[in-house]
Amino acid sequence: MNNHTSITIAICTYNRADYLKDTLQDLSVQTADRNRYEILVINNNCTDHTQEVCTDFKKEHSELNFRVVAEKEQGLSYARNRALKEADYDAILYIDDDVYLPDDFVETALTKLKRYPSVKCAGGRILVSFDEESPDWIPKELMPMFGLHDLGEGDRRYPSSNFPRGGNMLIHRELFNKYGGFSTNLGRVGKKLLGSEEKAFFEKVRKGGEEIYYWGELKLHHRIGPDRLKQDYLKKQSIGIGMSERYRLPGSAERIGKLMSELLKFGASIILSILYLIRGKVKASRFILQFRVWVLRGFLKGDI
Repeated sequence: MNNHTSITIAICTYNRADYLKDTLQDLSVQTADRNRYEILVINNNCTDHTQEVCTDFKKEHSELNFRVVAEKEQGLSYARNRALKEADYDAILYIDDDVYLPDDFVETALTKLKRYPSVKCAGGRILVSFDEESPDWIPKELMPMFGLHDLGEGDRRYPSSNFPRGGNMLIHRELFNKYGGFSTNLGRVGKKLLGSEEKAFFEKVRKGGEEIYYWGELKLHHRIGPDRLKQDYLKKQSIGIGMSERYRLPGSAERIGKLMSELLKFGASIILSILYLIRGKVKASRFILQFRVWVLRGFLKGDI
């Protein structure tokens, strides 16, 4: 449906039923005209009570344009590509299944679409909300691995080194038709914590001469539960970051260049680690080095 003043809110989900329930609740109290947006959930083979949550939500909010579609191919990229095929509207706003939304989130997106009708892709601001007390051992430099994406409150073009994040990104169908969808060789697959599918997509878009915008007012909070702060999860996620970059760069020259970049980052991390240690933040000092070791392991070995 070619209506640039309406929007599809797409949520790809895998076994986060309780978080999804809260996210849907936030979408049910939006200030936007409910006739101008739809809520589309892509159930990517959930084995928990996700379907029950969705069924109950539809019964409780029959006034909303709400649908659930099953995607049997496992993987976040498959789910996002399925959302593209199923969306009623050309403007598709992807959000995660574990976010808090302000009441005017959808209205803000619709306002941006009306104000910037030529914009085909944009990213919003992502803040972090810990379910329990915010841990003091996470270096601020590593907060992006927990979802933080904050370039300020204004609207601007993304710098060439940055791009929208999947937890809050708007993409027009026209770009998918022109550049293809998300690579199914990248992105999370079940409990396998890969990534880089967004980076790869926006690299194609940028090389094609498209402008990518950041909308600071389009903000939400990404939730982090205690399970995602355990060492085993952090290790898998960090190794997955390295693996994803290896898969994203198939050429040997590109991989050598990336390796040099990672080694420079490792050197910088040593300096940061020392600074945190001087300030008495021993856990933060240790974590910033451990993170770089795990990333390098994933990049060099390509496995977990």
